[in-house]
Amino acid sequence: MISRIAGLVVGTAAVLAAAAGPALAAPTTPEAVKPSCLAALNRPCAWQQPNTTGAGIIGSARVDAVDDQLTMLRVEVKIQRAWGSPWQTVASSTMIRSGSILLSTPAVVTDYRTMICATGGPAESAEQQVTTCTR
Repeated sequence: MISRIAGLVVGTAAVLAAAAGPALAAPTTPEAVKPSCLAALNRPCAWQQPNTTGAGIIGSARVDAVDDQLTMLRVEVKIQRAWGSPWQTVASSTMIRSGSILLSTPAVVTDYRTMICATGGPAESAEQQVTTCTR
């Protein structure tokens, strides 16, 4: 039940973000992406990469989908300020469009533990969206 509520919240946020326009998505070039995992159909893959300026990290994610499917992808950089404390989202990007999506967050500079999470799948079906996180 909790995952369905979370999916609904993420789906609603994605629709609102899509209405705000593509300015929320950080530009990403395929040459700059070196994923440590492979995305499967409607199952996102998330990874962390160094910022090209050398300061901080960037959270990146990819979800593969058929070309005519309206797809949603949200990638978040989360930090944990102390062991056992809740994870806090400090940067995120969301995109909705047809087909596969590759997306990155703005750079984050932090000394705290980090985790990258990606939620993706069919935009019109929140219950079919999947969330994966790095360790």
